[in-house]
This record gives sequence, structure tokens and C-alpha cells, in this order.
Amino acid sequence: MIRTIYLIILLGLVGCASTSQSNKQLELFFSSEQVTLTAEQHRKIIQFFSTFSYNQITATVGPAKLNNKFEALLHSQKRMQNIEKLAQEHQIPLTLEYSPQITIDTLLLRSN
Repeated sequence: MIRTIYLIILLGLVGCASTSQSNKQLELFFSSEQVTLTAEQHRKIIQFFSTFSYNQITATVGPAKLNNKFEALLHSQKRMQNIEKLAQEHQIPLTLEYSPQITIDTLLLRSN
């Protein structure tokens, strides 16, 4: 009986710890030609910023799915500028990264 109670408590603690880690990241996807944020993306980013307003946040942007690699880089830079503008408006410390290795048309926000 005592073992069962300990097991339930342990599972509860592990569940709480894993839940808090998964909430420290936000993953958003863009369409290939999209450089601005949709209303839903804007809302999710603002909510993430308000949740982790006292943490350093890292924004990792992947390349756009375009045939021309230079155009793909420019699209990613415009996306990064939009994220940076939102962070400045809400006074959030933000580190921007461009990562051609992550999934195409993806934005990852992580709280450090």
C-alpha cells in the first residue's frame, strides 16, 4: 500500500516536471511566402512573452521554402524582424538565431 502511494506521488512529480519543460517552447509554422505574422501567431507569441517575461527568450527561425536560397534568407530575415519588433514592444530580452538546419518555414521560441 505504501509503495503504491509512493509510486503515485513519484508519477505526479515526474508529470509536473515534464509539463513545465514542454511549456517553455513555442513552435509556429509559416506558409512559404508569408513574412508577416497572422493574428493567431501574433496572439500566441504575445501570450508566450507574457508567460516568460522575466526570462531570456531565444527565437530560432528556419529558412523559407523557396527555390532561390537568397530569397529564402530574406524571407527569414523579415520574419525575424517581426518577432524582434514584438519583443521590443513588450520589452522582452530576445536572442535571434537563423538556423538552416531546422524544419523549413518554422519559428521556435524557447525560454532559457
